[in-house]
Amino acid sequence: MRIRFVAFLFTVVVLIVMTPPAATAREQQPDQEEDTSAPSLRIDWKEFRKLYDSNTLDLVDVRGDVFFESGHIPGARSIPLDQIEKHIAELRRSTKPIVLYCA
Repeated sequence: MRIRFVAFLFTVVVLIVMTPPAATAREQQPDQEEDTSAPSLRIDWKEFRKLYDSNTLDLVDVRGDVFFESGHIPGARSIPLDQIEKHIAELRRSTKPIVLYCA
């Protein structure tokens, strides 16, 4: 089970979604889409594990409900990617870095 969990975690694509300065910049220029492939929005495995182990992040699984129910990182909540926009206000209230993942 542990090997399966570790293998699952290695397949995780991790993004840090929002920080207050970035949110402010997006609000000032609403017509420009943020480049989600920017290296500044990604974290590596070691940084993710450090934040995860210290419970200092909000973890969001963006896969569909069926995939989430079949297995997910403990502590993650499910917000399917097609529903993210409905949860933006809720996510912006978070005081922790937000990490989205899919596998």
